[in-house]
Amino acid sequence: MRLIINSLNQMINAQKTGANTVVCLHSKVLEEIFKILTNEGYIRGFFKEEDGKVIKCYILLKYVDDKPSIRNMKFESRPGFKSFIKWKDLTKPFNGLGISIISTNKGIMTNEQAFCNRVGGQRLFRIY
Repeated sequence: MRLIINSLNQMINAQKTGANTVVCLHSKVLEEIFKILTNEGYIRGFFKEEDGKVIKCYILLKYVDDKPSIRNMKFESRPGFKSFIKWKDLTKPFNGLGISIISTNKGIMTNEQAFCNRVGGQRLFRIY
């Protein structure tokens, strides 16, 4: 969980400074999150590179009209607190402008995918 929070904070801080890429450590969970963010249009993409025994992820940040595509992010779960949600209680965050990333027993998915599959889980963060 700390790796996810640190990597996403690096993305937010890099976008505030106008950077094009961010380098972070690789994990399977982060890879799934980056796939979702790429499909939803929040980042341009990512790729991983093996450097000896360490695998690093390079995230290509996206800007729209010279403004960061990620405006705000709110972490729902932290290492000391986990926020779980039922599929019936899933709503669109920020009046439909954003997405929630949820860790379910069927993998990591957005709030809309979880609602369609009728699964709940741990809400990791909301982004818009």
